[in-house]
Amino acid sequence: MLQKYDQWRAAKTIARHSLRAMVAMLGALCVSACDSTVKSTTPAMVTPSQPATKSTELTSLGEQTLHPPDASVACVEREARVEIESIDVAALYPKRVLEQRMSFLAACASSRATPDASARADVVALMEIYTNAKTAEDFAEGVDDSFELIEYRPVGSPAAVDDGAPLGLMTGYATPIVTVRLQRDEKFRYPFFANLHTRSPQLALASRSELLASDEALTSVLAWIDSPLAWALVETNGTASLNIETVGLAGTESTAMTRVATNGKPWTSLGKGLASRGLIDAKTSTLRDVVRAAELNPDAALAAALENQRVVYFTECLAEDFPPAVGIPGAKLVAGYSCAADQSIYPPGSILIVVARAHDPAKPRRARLVFVHDAGGAIVGPHHVDAYSGEGTAALTRAGDMREAVDIYRLRLRD
Repeated sequence: MLQKYDQWRAAKTIARHSLRAMVAMLGALCVSACDSTVKSTTPAMVTPSQPATKSTELTSLGEQTLHPPDASVACVEREARVEIESIDVAALYPKRVLEQRMSFLAACASSRATPDASARADVVALMEIYTNAKTAEDFAEGVDDSFELIEYRPVGSPAAVDDGAPLGLMTGYATPIVTVRLQRDEKFRYPFFANLHTRSPQLALASRSELLASDEALTSVLAWIDSPLAWALVETNGTASLNIETVGLAGTESTAMTRVATNGKPWTSLGKGLASRGLIDAKTSTLRDVVRAAELNPDAALAAALENQRVVYFTECLAEDFPPAVGIPGAKLVAGYSCAADQSIYPPGSILIVVARAHDPAKPRRARLVFVHDAGGAIVGPHHVDAYSGEGTAALTRAGDMREAVDIYRLRLRD
């Protein structure tokens, strides 16, 4: 019996090394795609009579100011204490539903464009397993044979620990659809700034209050919005689909914008500002609670929005590029599969398995497969991921209700 077991393990090891060789070859074929760049024009919000054009700013979405100030968290990595077999990987098999299959393939395509060789090899291998799998069980077995779970812990950090693993958090975000105007008026008076790092470098690191008081900065506004809540939501989520309203004209024109940089100041969320005023519970509140409190207390919402000194800079984005990934030139976010994570720890394009803390000990643990396609000002350290839910009101609601205790592991090819 032991001899048969050793033969079986040896066969698996040979297969694993063969897979790594094939992955290296396929990964090399992907490198050229990662070197592509987008042709540019000077970024400017279009008027209804102007066609949108691509911007070089979309090629620099790894710009450091998009990441949290002092975001580099020194971590140690180790093989996770849990086994892949304890996770319900078969439930992650994406061939069951056409929409899920298409989203999975789109997410893999985005990750394959990563400049990080390790993450690219991982996704090429996952695609090979997916292609060859005939059943969910085949998929789970392929993942178990080829990958290991890696966990990260901050060096010297007294992180909260349960059963030997740090407590993680999964939240959600989405792309709002909002109405804006290109000219300021009494109602539409909250600005979305263009990239001041290129337009007015001497003002690029100024605070929100300083920019709002600067006549020069206000000449670089892409659009104006009428609600402090929507203003904060767009800056928080980093992308927006815009309906451009023009006074005196019926209907609207549509476009989109995405963040390209920030002023580098610390981020203070609208929810935190409302919580400090006793309007919501800081620990248990969801987006629904924030929206309700902001609508009932507009003056408090405006004051809370103004307290956030971190300003996000935007550029217009064509539909074919929208919504763009961070750290992967030319890639796009995919609802249900993309996530924001700390890219100083998890390379852009890497694969994460997010495992629910709450589970029945008698059953495999429920999990979610996500790809690191984004970063954010509030996503710091290895124990927080922000899952992308898509575009529109329903997606925002789903994202706002998402707050779950999880364990977060990188899915990485075995050596």
